Amino acid sequence: MRRYLQYSLTAFVVFAAMLLSAQLGYAQGGRSSISGYVFDPAKRPVSQVVVELKNEFSIVARITTDGSGRFYFTGLGHGRYTIVAKPLGTNLMQQSVEIELAGMGSRGQSIPDNQQKDIYLRPRPGAEAVPFQNVVVFAQDVPKEAEDQYKRGMDDLASQRVPSGIQALERAVAIFPDYFMALQQLGIVRLTQEDFNGAIETFSKALKINDRCFDCWYGVAYGKYSLSRFGEAAEASVKAAGIKPESVEANLLAGMTYRSLKDTAKAEQYLKAAAKAANGSSADVHWQLALLYGRDSDRYAEAAKELEAYLKASPDAPNKEDIKKLIKQFKDKAKARS
Repeated sequence: MRRYLQYSLTAFVVFAAMLLSAQLGYAQGGRSSISGYVFDPAKRPVSQVVVELKNEFSIVARITTDGSGRFYFTGLGHGRYTIVAKPLGTNLMQQSVEIELAGMGSRGQSIPDNQQKDIYLRPRPGAEAVPFQNVVVFAQDVPKEAEDQYKRGMDDLASQRVPSGIQALERAVAIFPDYFMALQQLGIVRLTQEDFNGAIETFSKALKINDRCFDCWYGVAYGKYSLSRFGEAAEASVKAAGIKPESVEANLLAGMTYRSLKDTAKAEQYLKAAAKAANGSSADVHWQLALLYGRDSDRYAEAAKELEAYLKASPDAPNKEDIKKLIKQFKDKAKARS
């Protein structure tokens, strides 16, 4: 989800000068790189993990790990970066690490800086509440040949043999087109690979068989949001939140889609529901509420409060000092209006 939580420089002009300075620095560099591997708790490489590279202001690049769990970003300028590994569809926690590209020679000249930073993922507490972990058990009379292909596909995916796993699931669906569990799993894999159209199509087929599938509605919503089809994404995310009202992810996504549609009332409704469900544990929810109040509604006191909650939920945020300045600006604006 964080791929969408970028700063609004139009609203938050406090960052404009720093952004310009950063962009100039990147333009002067551009020859450095960051690479590494993503491992699971057993120190096995994890493929198809979405890895984002962020600077202080936005996402710089986004890729997925290859079959060996490796990621590689090149053409980078000097500065501080945050690497975010997002193991969508697994019971592993998202992990962030910081890294700095200095690139300074002995005489002070700029030189390429190529660094490696490996990421070790941890199991996620309460994984049963995470989208794509509550795989729906749906009773069907499945032909044995299709079931064998499904089991083979799941074994391949568990062993990080993703291409062969996808092929086996596709064969299972080809044998039995209404194979709900195979469609559901295939949709999950396609979503993690950022094949959003493919994921939407697959989840939609699964929903024709079982329209109470939370993962399917969430997957459709996530895919459509990723493709900027916000009206359809809002409808699907509301369906997901209706099935599982306590879901932080579904309510957050619904709130974000309504923000994109400029429906501030509904955006606030779902973001508040996400905040209640998260109980202070989700920095993303507070960030979105801060954007809603500070950018969309001119409710500066509430925006400052949400940014304070954001820092409490994410005390090591790389942009911490900038956010503190923004909190002060919002409080000053609130006082000026009172």
